[in-house]
Amino acid sequence: MGHGHSHSHHHHAEPVTGTRSALGLALALNGVFLVVELAIGLLTGSLALLSDAAHMVSDVSALALALGAAQLARLSATPDRSYGWFRAETLGAFVNGLALVVACGFIFWEAGHRLTEGAPEILAWPVLLAGVLGLVINLGSAWVLYRADRDNLNIRGALIHMLADALGSVGAIVAALGMWAGVNAADAIVSVFIGLIVLWGTWGLLRDSARVLLQFAPAGLSVGAVLGALREVPGVEAVHELHVWTLDGKQAVLSAHLIGADGRDPCGLREAAEDMLRDRFGIRHTTLQTEVGPGCPSTDCPLMRRGHDHDHDHG
Repeated sequence: MGHGHSHSHHHHAEPVTGTRSALGLALALNGVFLVVELAIGLLTGSLALLSDAAHMVSDVSALALALGAAQLARLSATPDRSYGWFRAETLGAFVNGLALVVACGFIFWEAGHRLTEGAPEILAWPVLLAGVLGLVINLGSAWVLYRADRDNLNIRGALIHMLADALGSVGAIVAALGMWAGVNAADAIVSVFIGLIVLWGTWGLLRDSARVLLQFAPAGLSVGAVLGALREVPGVEAVHELHVWTLDGKQAVLSAHLIGADGRDPCGLREAAEDMLRDRFGIRHTTLQTEVGPGCPSTDCPLMRRGHDHDHDHG
């Protein structure tokens, strides 16, 4: 009985110098503004500024992660780190998301306290100044990133963060104008609005990073469709032990055990399956084992131990 094993590994080390420079510039601008906004928020007691600063933490972290990923992607894999540092960005994003949930909880608690007990008087002009400065920096950073490489996924994620934080700066401006008009509660109300924006983005961040860390299939890729397509490859009699996961939320990694019909060349069967996976699903990182003959020779197959003798998959 013939055995064929294929290991095709394609890691794409992104970004070019221009991309890293754009990320570095955006990180520097937003890092400086984060310190300024946090200082003004603490001195004035503006909850809107403090909540926007919490959002800025997510933006600065996202930029730092994107820049770090761009740098780490340049490092070669080693025998002990065969996948390189692909998941460093994902792990950082998950931790960042948890920290943002805690920050939002504090913002909502403090806003509720101020709305029920009475909002304190806050100087409006520092809040307005910080809001306008933040809006300029956010839109400027977004423009730099957009011009660098808007098709780069790293850049695209950072760009979304910048545009969302520009909305938070608009909220701070609205809060300042409301306080100038004598509505002290405007600061707390706007802080809740900004906090909800942060939570909305954080939920997506936690969901997507958790999918990667739990080794789920990439979002948008149907494992059932992949299984069906493998079964339709000419000469494939059965598909066992199909696993699909991802290292970074985008690149799919696949392993499977293919049973071929008698007389079929295992190497030809494997190559046909690899071509199909690449052309139809864009899956280029595969590990395929091929067998020719009836039954599943894998004695440790979990589903076979439970008495199933038909095709099965694990995604």
